[in-house]
Amino acid sequence: MATFIQMPTVAYNRMYQRPQQIMRKLSEMGYTVYYIDNVNGEYFIKINRNLYEVGANYKIEIKKLSRPIILWCSSPAQIVRINNIDHDYIVYDVVDDSSHEFKIWNQYVEDMLSAADIVFVTSDRLYEKFFLRHNRVYIVKNGVDAGKFSLNKNIIPKDIPKNRKVVGYVGAIAPWIDWDLVKYISNSSYDFVFVGSRCGKVDINLNSNVYFLGEKRYTELPCYINNFNCCIIPFKVNEMTNCCNPIKLYEYMSLGKPVVSTAIEEVVKMKSNCYISKDKQDFMENITKSIHEDKKSLSILRRKFALDNSWDKRMSIIIEKLKLNGIL
Repeated sequence: MATFIQMPTVAYNRMYQRPQQIMRKLSEMGYTVYYIDNVNGEYFIKINRNLYEVGANYKIEIKKLSRPIILWCSSPAQIVRINNIDHDYIVYDVVDDSSHEFKIWNQYVEDMLSAADIVFVTSDRLYEKFFLRHNRVYIVKNGVDAGKFSLNKNIIPKDIPKNRKVVGYVGAIAPWIDWDLVKYISNSSYDFVFVGSRCGKVDINLNSNVYFLGEKRYTELPCYINNFNCCIIPFKVNEMTNCCNPIKLYEYMSLGKPVVSTAIEEVVKMKSNCYISKDKQDFMENITKSIHEDKKSLSILRRKFALDNSWDKRMSIIIEKLKLNGIL
């Protein structure tokens, strides 16, 4: 069977997102997978029988690997590393748009497209941007492993506020969050909890009912989300966020939680029983509505939405397209 090598990206146990999900699923399907962290070191960690996490300086013994060897690139900047590893094919998985906070990627995009044998994109708008620039572009949106994600949901975290209703967010504490919106909605009788690590330059000066709990292990996230009365996606609406297909929406939905979001394009299109907000007043009103909703049927529909958007279903598309194009 083929060998997949995830080019250097965020460490496997940090900010567990699309690259980790896809590599783990490939390993569970029987493929050998090397996940290279963007951390200097020559360490070698066996995650499961087919998945290996290695430091950025670890020398992979290419001659011992089964062919084809497929390099998986989640950022165009990884183009500078591809010649360091003997390979047969390159997959370019376009996770984010190279604008705003990611505009430094622009200098690498065309070279990556020239090198790539196949391109996957996470959103409709990204597809519009790439389908004329490469002849093998396919949409594979994000998802959730609903069964595994909900395993620890009944634990109550010690650091979560317990005296009032909790509005929660899980993800990067980043510049693409609309902090003016967060400040506005925090002028309310609810507590606001943000779980995640800081990413980029963020100057935050907010009310005392806003709690930043830091980054948590992926396995801990369900117990935080399950203790939120309402989950939020308070993103700015711009070119970058309109290209974003937020994993957190699927994770929130897998636990049946009501979700309030700004009107970013992918969330609007998904029709996921999410409360879409046109402005900050609407966002605040939707938070209150969602906290007081009493329809169990909505929770059931959200869980069904998550099951319908599983990583297993996404992987079936990936494998189908890799086979269609002679890569597998």
